[in-house]
Amino acid sequence: MTRIAVLAMAMLAAAAFAAEKKTYRYTCSGGTFIVTASLESSGRWSKAEPVVLQIDSEPPQTLVADPDAPDADSFRNKDYEFYALKNFVRLTKMSHGVVVKTYNACRAE
Repeated sequence: MTRIAVLAMAMLAAAAFAAEKKTYRYTCSGGTFIVTASLESSGRWSKAEPVVLQIDSEPPQTLVADPDAPDADSFRNKDYEFYALKNFVRLTKMSHGVVVKTYNACRAE
């Protein structure tokens, strides 16, 4: 029984280390930002891992996957919402449910 538990833990640890992290820099009308995401073997962003958003000198933000957007890379927290579907990329900053700033027409560098 102990052997099975050790083997299972080793397999889980190997899978966790196998996730490749990649950093993307976006230039948009409204400014620039950086997103660091874990990639699945298919090359898509992992929805099981949060992404890290960095805007200029602001503290990094952790965003989690939005389950309502299965076909897009959509991540959010209480202040930010990142959405990407093919070439359409948008970042929205919110405060108390009101849009404060929108980064539109974003392109990856």
